[in-house]
Order: sequence, then C-alpha cells, then structure tokens
Amino acid sequence: MSEAVDPGPLPTIESIGGTVDFPVMSDGVRIRIARFPAGADSPAGTVLMLPGFTEFVEKALESIGELMARGYGVITLDWRGQGLSDRLAANRRMGHIADMGHFLNDLEEVLRLVRFRDLPGPRILYGHSMGGHLALRAAHDHPDLFERVILSAPMAGIETGIWPRYIAHGLAKAAVGLGFGAYYVPGTGPYSDKYRGFEGNPLTSDPVRFARIHAQIDANPDVALGGPSYQWFYSALRSLKLVNRRSYLSKISIPVLLLSAEHEWIVSNAAQRTVAAMLPDCRLVSCAGARHELLLERDEVRRAVWAEIDAFLGSGGSGSPCPLPQSPDA
Repeated sequence: MSEAVDPGPLPTIESIGGTVDFPVMSDGVRIRIARFPAGADSPAGTVLMLPGFTEFVEKALESIGELMARGYGVITLDWRGQGLSDRLAANRRMGHIADMGHFLNDLEEVLRLVRFRDLPGPRILYGHSMGGHLALRAAHDHPDLFERVILSAPMAGIETGIWPRYIAHGLAKAAVGLGFGAYYVPGTGPYSDKYRGFEGNPLTSDPVRFARIHAQIDANPDVALGGPSYQWFYSALRSLKLVNRRSYLSKISIPVLLLSAEHEWIVSNAAQRTVAAMLPDCRLVSCAGARHELLLERDEVRRAVWAEIDAFLGSGGSGSPCPLPQSPDA
C-alpha cells in the first residue's frame, strides 16, 4: 500500500442536503435512491446521475455538491448488486448481474418513483463509465425525457489487456455456458489492499481524492465491491453489441457531450470515438492528463472538465477547454 494520505473530512448524503430511500423493485430487490433537491428559487434543472461499476452514492458527493451549487437538483442511485442496494451473488464482494437489462428495469421504476418527468427542467442525463453506456440505452428508450446527455469516460468498449476482444468475448461466453458465470473474471477478485495502492492506479492522479474513495469504504465497508463475474462481463459485452450500431445510436438525436480521459486503461477510447461518430449530435472532448475518474482528478483537470460541462449546459463557467492529446489513446 502507498503511504497514508489524509483524505480530509468526508461528506455525507445528509450533510449536503440529500435524502435516501430504499424502495423494493418489482422482483423484490431493494435499491438505494438518493435525492438532492435544487436549493435555488429558480432551479437550473435536474440531473439524473448514473454511476459506474463498483460505485456508490458517496463517491459522487463532491460532484453532486458542485451541481447543486450551480442550481441543479440531482437524482442518483446504487445499482442493484452495488453500494447499499441488495447484492445479487452469494459473494457480496463480486460485481454480478445476469443481464444489463435488469439495470434498465430498475431505472424505469426509479424514474416513476421520483416522478422524474415532473421535476424542474431541463432534465440532464449524466452517466459515468458503465453508467455512460446505460445512459445511452436510457436516452434511446426515452427520446423525449432528457434535453442533454453527458457521458464521462463511458463504457463504449472494455479494455481486455493482452487478450483480443473477440477472444475475451469467446472465453466469457464459454465460461457462462459451462456454469462458471458466478466466478471472478481472471485478474480480478474481491475488494482488497491491491485496490488501495495509489501508485499506478487507473482511476485518478489525485492522491487525496483517491484516498477519499477508500476512506468512504472504510467508513461503511458494506459499499465495497471487487471485480466482475464472468456473467457481468458477458452481459456487458452483449449490451455493448446491442448499442454500438449506427441503427441504434442514430435514434439518439438529443445533444451529447462525451468526455474521454487521455490516460484511460479501463474502457476503450477507440470505441468512444466510434460511438461519438455515430451519434447525430455529439461533441467528443479528450481531456489531457486525465485518468478514468474525470471528476475525481486533480483540480486543474477538473476545472477543465467542468468548463466543458458548463459550456454544454449553457451555464457559463470559465477555464481552459480539455485539449486533444497529441497521441490518441486506443
């Protein structure tokens, strides 16, 4: 493990004005929803924030607070199998889902429960990583519900290391077919000290925000999650195959801002560029110096990211745009 870094005081959902509910979905799975109402007399709008794999509400509280400071209300959730929502595998430290469509089913129920269509507009859809992929599916399914979509390092494709993607897909399909769907994908495992080392981590170059992620887990170990199961991985690949087609993406006509991290090791930047080219109205911005967690990066990177978001939402903002890297990361 790296030398200890002081993460500073940890915000809570309640400390920034949020409330939590645990509704039960139609199939009996309990989901955690967090609501953060806009504090302004004239709300700027409402943001539906879809988190990525392994994530939990507390991880996004700094960003949620910044959206609230801009006058936005925020709705977010812990996906089933993550955070404080019900876990789906006997091993609660394993990221597991039978099909990505179950996330979308939960989202449908959440939209109904919070009466999202009646919340102050414009209604903004924000998705990070896996949540970015699911945001595209939600935008496709609800063409009249959102006015803008922001994708932060979206899961348009998954980096598979030394394995070509077609081989990784074949291995995942075979493993699921042979009954190994609830086993960890090789190279991953339960949340442990190997995830806590700052040096060489793929998430952020900011040591304090990195330490804060793990301090939040220490404060509530029930939110900890390790690697994905074969079933999760196979369902993600099948969902990507569904979405990453011109016939699918061409139906998403609302404006999209796709923010890509220059130093990306988790999802595929090449796939992000392909998706951006197929969307009818998409601005692709590659953020120099950033790793996967764009809004948990160093302050100078975050200022540039927020400047792009503010400009896209028409809420002003100052700072340098994220320049394109000289050597695009595939």
